[in-house]
Amino acid sequence: MKICVFGAGSIGGVIGGVLANAGHDVSLIARGAHLEALRANGCRVETGGQIFNVHPAASDTATDFGPQDIVIVAVKAPAMPAVAAGIAPLLGPETAVVPAMNGIPWWFFDSFPQTGPDIHLTKLDPTGELATAIPVERVMGCVVHMGSMVPEPGVIRHVADNRLILGEATGGVSDRLTMFASTFDGTTLSARVTDNLRQEIWLKLLGNFNFAPVSSLTGATNGQIGADPRLRKLCADLFEEAAEAGRCIGLEPGMTAEERTDLGASLGEFRTSMLQDFDKSRPPEIDAIVGAVVEIGRATGTPMSVSESVLSLVEQKARGMGLY
Repeated sequence: MKICVFGAGSIGGVIGGVLANAGHDVSLIARGAHLEALRANGCRVETGGQIFNVHPAASDTATDFGPQDIVIVAVKAPAMPAVAAGIAPLLGPETAVVPAMNGIPWWFFDSFPQTGPDIHLTKLDPTGELATAIPVERVMGCVVHMGSMVPEPGVIRHVADNRLILGEATGGVSDRLTMFASTFDGTTLSARVTDNLRQEIWLKLLGNFNFAPVSSLTGATNGQIGADPRLRKLCADLFEEAAEAGRCIGLEPGMTAEERTDLGASLGEFRTSMLQDFDKSRPPEIDAIVGAVVEIGRATGTPMSVSESVLSLVEQKARGMGLY
């Protein structure tokens, strides 16, 4: 297959590198020193006990590559307007777009829920440019359960888990979905197909929703949060509020607050993606991970007093650093 990875950093780099190593025609969109290293030396991928080098074409602009079978978008939510502005050259009539991102995506409430409140999360796509550039019919979502890092430009290190959950944004299981999932057969990544993509997105989000802002406000690792009774209670309270809001639109939490806190704490010295963004003075994914859940609570009439307070605090921290 002809596959372009738009955002070949830690997650996109692993996915793109693995698919290139499996023989697919992969191109990478990156920037800065990472792009320079990819062009000069190729991409070194460390995954599942394997180390290999691949040499896919790399650029900072989509116009170098032309229409693809699949475009994997692996950037953070604040970068999506730039993707919307630049993705058109990669899109042919049948091209599928696979966002591999955290949080609630811009298309989540397109024809959903079928019953209940009419929810519009305007902060995720305030001008409608994402919906115009990447309509929901093109979208195959990807829920990423994987930890990876870029220890130096051109090097991708896969450090934890290896699961990708793939689904059609419009529901059901299509031929293109099963075909894309099969591209991971025999690789170090495990791809599973779901016919209920929104539920899988929600299950992952419930873990990010509490640990991400708490870690960002305290500087604590997941293990430190789990070991502190007061921070554990804060995470549990956040989880309970979000879980109730989700139930109002047919999304189940999948586990108890205690179980979810234990699962997050089991990652030990892991620093959440949001905390890493603050560490590196990058715009954090506040709207997609925290604000979106609070908006769901408001739309469903779910009390969200703890969540509202934490959202206010993390927004103010980001504003004070010029990141929001």
